[in-house]
Amino acid sequence: MKTLTKLIVPLLLGVLAACGDEPTPGSGPVTVAPKSVTVKAGDSTTFTASVEGTSEPKILWSVEGQDSGTITSTGVYTAPAQAGSYTVVATNAVDGTKKDTASVTVTPAVVVTLTPASPTVSTAGSIAFTAQVTGASDTSVTWSLKEGAAAGTLTAAGVYTASSTPGTYTVVATSVADPSRSASTQVKVEAVAVTVKPNGSTVDQGAVVEFSAVVTGASNTGVTWSVEGGGTITSSGIYTAPTQAGPVTVTATSLADPTKKGSATLTVRELAVTITPASQTIPASGTAAFYATVTGTTASTAVTWSVEGGSTNGTITSSGVYTAPSKAGTYTVVATSVANPAKKASAQVTVGAVSVTISPATVTIAEGATTTFTAEVTGASNQAVLWSVEGGDGNGTITSSGVYTAPSKAGTFTVIATSAVNPDKKATATVTVTSASDVVVTITPASQTIPVSGTAAFYATVTGTPNTAVTWSVEGGTTHGTITSSGVYTAPSTPGTYTVVATSVADPTKTATAQVTVEPVSVTITPATVTIAQGTTATFTAAVTGTSHQAVLWSVEGGDGNGIITSSGIYTAPARPGTFTVVATSAVNPDKKATATVTVPIAQGADYTDPTGNGWKLVKNTAASSGSHLVLDLVGPPGGSGRGVDLTLLVNPVQATWAKVTPSDTEYVTNRLFELGAAPRLIKGGAQEGKLSVGVFQKGTTVPATPYTGALLSVALDVKLDPSLPAGSRIPLSVIKAHALPATGDLSTINVAVGRIVTQ
Repeated sequence: MKTLTKLIVPLLLGVLAACGDEPTPGSGPVTVAPKSVTVKAGDSTTFTASVEGTSEPKILWSVEGQDSGTITSTGVYTAPAQAGSYTVVATNAVDGTKKDTASVTVTPAVVVTLTPASPTVSTAGSIAFTAQVTGASDTSVTWSLKEGAAAGTLTAAGVYTASSTPGTYTVVATSVADPSRSASTQVKVEAVAVTVKPNGSTVDQGAVVEFSAVVTGASNTGVTWSVEGGGTITSSGIYTAPTQAGPVTVTATSLADPTKKGSATLTVRELAVTITPASQTIPASGTAAFYATVTGTTASTAVTWSVEGGSTNGTITSSGVYTAPSKAGTYTVVATSVANPAKKASAQVTVGAVSVTISPATVTIAEGATTTFTAEVTGASNQAVLWSVEGGDGNGTITSSGVYTAPSKAGTFTVIATSAVNPDKKATATVTVTSASDVVVTITPASQTIPVSGTAAFYATVTGTPNTAVTWSVEGGTTHGTITSSGVYTAPSTPGTYTVVATSVADPTKTATAQVTVEPVSVTITPATVTIAQGTTATFTAAVTGTSHQAVLWSVEGGDGNGIITSSGIYTAPARPGTFTVVATSAVNPDKKATATVTVPIAQGADYTDPTGNGWKLVKNTAASSGSHLVLDLVGPPGGSGRGVDLTLLVNPVQATWAKVTPSDTEYVTNRLFELGAAPRLIKGGAQEGKLSVGVFQKGTTVPATPYTGALLSVALDVKLDPSLPAGSRIPLSVIKAHALPATGDLSTINVAVGRIVTQ
């Protein structure tokens, strides 16, 4: 407004000068009313102005100085917050030299503030408010409730007593000095509620649990604690469980409103004793260890051990080690809780009778041959036996360790094992001694060929004696291999021919042999040659012969620059063409290895894989593409239609350049579907470095919009084939921006999907 006045006033003065001395209507002197006024800070007052000689004065109002208040175009003045003296100016808009002023005295305003702000109290609770009055010598206030008696009561001193009905109420303090000035705050009245945590716990007898109470709806959040069902609780909520099981209820009562309380329940679990294991079987005079677990108490978990029936049924130590009596039977071990002797558990012990068994129970050997017997004593901790042969040494002899030697006569004889601690407990075995003259041993197969460190199974047949057992050995000792008692031969790490021997147990003079040929190690790789694209993978397998260890170590000649290969033989080609060598080395014979050749060919052309989906996308025009020349068609979403499209594409200029679809084309874009009409046509394309910008549009709206039933336009690029560019290289292609003009409406942005360009 001030700027407009500066422009209009000089113009009017110039007009007056051009017209001579005739005064302009409305250009007379200005008179302001009232000439002086007193207002409080922040209050408003209205001024009027008259111009001599006109009933329709045109006045420009202003206030002198900064921060002196504001005045509207109609003369409504609003005082600043700072007390003081200020000047209001009325200027004749027709003649800016004509003006008048008025004085304004601004006195401090009365301000009332109320504390606390927005408190919360409980129903029937009380809170004291304080009012502060500034800008007046009389600082007293009158108190009131906006909602009346339903909100509660409020004393002359500002003490508020809440209603018994929860809700939000308004406390008002009004200045006595200036009743137009007041302050208010809202009080939230809440019903008192008490919640107790934790709730639903299960604890051991004597356990200590800390409870907490949350009181809402009252400023006094204190509670008193009590308990039902047993146990004690402190004033701070520390509960101690009783020594008996059962349900317990803990209650917290509000100090602000004793009618309000909350509770939580817990369960004191039973004291229980368990013994592990629940039962055991041991021999006479044997021992067994038992373990007791006491749950459900924080007191002593100790137990006292005992045996039902007293020491004649066995004894048990304070640590639970039971010693059986010398008589067989079933006995009971008891563990009694020290904390609660009424709680106990028991376990069963079965003490077995003494018995002796011999293995083998029957055996057939040749005259003078030996065989070994073993004896097992059950029902007693003492396993010792005394060996003997019925009829004395004429029927054979046996050592204290059970080695029997047959007599030099054929027949059937009895070996006896007698318990050392219970001589009435014994067992017998039968020995059949045969004549040794007709024993024959054969080995199957007679020969085998295996790799270094490999294994082979041999089988022995013994005829001429009921005892068909043999002992196996390798001629030359363990340097020529080893063989188990069941005839499984393991070859040495040195190739060669070795001899396995089977000797008759019945007649050790009778033997048979078999030959084992151990072959040297060799490695082969499959496939031996492979051709793959850069960055792709090929899987190789290695076969190691001449050893049972098939493990190989994979590597690539020349290091990772020529590709990498995993421990399982998966090779990944490098990002360059060339011929590379994969090596498989035997893990146990590093001098044995094999190689395979990998060829990564030079790129001979390029291919494009279409994107998926039904929206906007660039797809390959297979008919128009050939070799390294790729033609891409833009297609729209099925069912759509429009009047034109534009798009900007970006390709790596080092790897490809934008081209025209056919050599005869004049633009970098070929229209496929749009009806372009007569020249000049709205089709344009331009390429710079790796960026291509193209657009095809119909003119006007008289021609129907084109349905998206096929390719809308085509663009092309040529891939740069270089000896350093391997097949399988991906050439990045992206859409910088794209727009479509729909059948109706404005040009809008579209998202165009692109596929992948890969060299072939």
